[in-house]
Amino acid sequence: MNDKITESEFQEIIRRRSNGVIDFSQFLDELSQRGINEYEIEVATGQATYKGVYSEFKTDSQVNLVISDNFNRNKVLEAISNISLPFLDFLKEIADAGIVTYHVIIPEKKAIYLGNRGEEIEEQLKI
Repeated sequence: MNDKITESEFQEIIRRRSNGVIDFSQFLDELSQRGINEYEIEVATGQATYKGVYSEFKTDSQVNLVISDNFNRNKVLEAISNISLPFLDFLKEIADAGIVTYHVIIPEKKAIYLGNRGEEIEEQLKI
């Protein structure tokens, strides 16, 4: 494992994921191999912060979504279970369900979704 990933190496992994060259599981594996062990997504903007022991990268905002004031656990779980959704569609679905951020912990293969009133859903990633 190399904890000193460069900005260009990071951007190449993001580009490959965005273009469908690698799937989600491969994406997490490549990030992990390069020392990135977690990331957090701001749902309203789609901006991500990726963190490793020695590195931190932020992506640009991708959308401008309104987060619902009404947390809907069932809608969140439905969006989570629909793994085939494109990323921006997934963000819209969970924004409509009241999710503000989500945090992925790569070594634990876990995602934690947070609502605007402290609601929390934990998902064990199926990868």
